[in-house]
Amino acid sequence: MSVPLVCLVTCGESLSELIALEALKELGDSVGLCPLTAITRGVPEVIGRIKNAKHIILLDSCSLRCAKKTADELGICYDEYINLEEELNMRTPCYENPSVEVVDDIGLAAAHLIERIGEVLKEP
Repeated sequence: MSVPLVCLVTCGESLSELIALEALKELGDSVGLCPLTAITRGVPEVIGRIKNAKHIILLDSCSLRCAKKTADELGICYDEYINLEEELNMRTPCYENPSVEVVDDIGLAAAHLIERIGEVLKEP
């Protein structure tokens, strides 16, 4: 398996991870998922992805900023930070308390992520 050009760092088992997984359906092998839980547990495949990626995007789904706080505490370097609640005014920011609108939010956020990663992949 090739090393992805873009690595999406998310909280594990979170709304941001669900959004990233939805986006990956469109993006293919040039983008890889790097959940923080796998990084903290030292999963070799995920560690390899994050070490060798051309561009690392840290993704939070809500204003609690769990992914950012964890990544900063662990000293994980990233090229870009995206907070979907703030950028898209998502109605269902927290995975723990999802509402009926969560399906719409996941689709909207995945489309936003696909667009942004498309721009990154076009960069020299």
